[in-house]
Amino acid sequence: MTCKLAVFDFDGTLADSFDTFRRCLNEAAAHHGFRGIADGEDDTVRRMSSRQLMAHLGVPLWKVPTLAIDMRRRMLARIDEIRPFAGAGDTLQQLADQGIQLALLTSNTRNAARQVLGDATLRLFHHEHCGTSMFGKRFKLRELLGTTRLRPAELACIGDEIRDADAARAVGVAFIGVAWGYTHPAALQPHSARPLLPSLAGLPGVLADFT
Repeated sequence: MTCKLAVFDFDGTLADSFDTFRRCLNEAAAHHGFRGIADGEDDTVRRMSSRQLMAHLGVPLWKVPTLAIDMRRRMLARIDEIRPFAGAGDTLQQLADQGIQLALLTSNTRNAARQVLGDATLRLFHHEHCGTSMFGKRFKLRELLGTTRLRPAELACIGDEIRDADAARAVGVAFIGVAWGYTHPAALQPHSARPLLPSLAGLPGVLADFT
């Protein structure tokens, strides 16, 4: 079966933004009064789920929505530091040329995605769900299934975090994890039934023969 809709995460999947995320998170930590990511701690936190990271930093769940808004603002202010991963635009164009519809599902803003990917690449997406809550991706995936009238088996969710995998599994959508994102490959692989994608260049082939 050919995949009909590929749903992409943004940060860590299409955008190389971890270093900027870390700096912004530590700024937010100082402002809101929780602990930041210490020097030399990157490998440790990259093995955590989002919930584990919030607990590690001492962020109560009720404060996550406020923190998310602050983080979007801080990352947009540093958007010039962020670049797309190599081949992102070419891969998205190739998928579109194959007749696969594209969707963007991110907790970041549309403005951030536009500035990193560019207008031409952003126009390749048939569906955009930006500013999604940290743990709200499963609801947006259900919404996509409803608006597109596609079956879960016709979708693939491409992402770099455990919460992406959890959201896909919750609605019966296949998850394709990437090996270059926020989450350490050793921590993400157990949440992906398929081997992690080693590069964007291999994605069109995977989705062309999608089972």
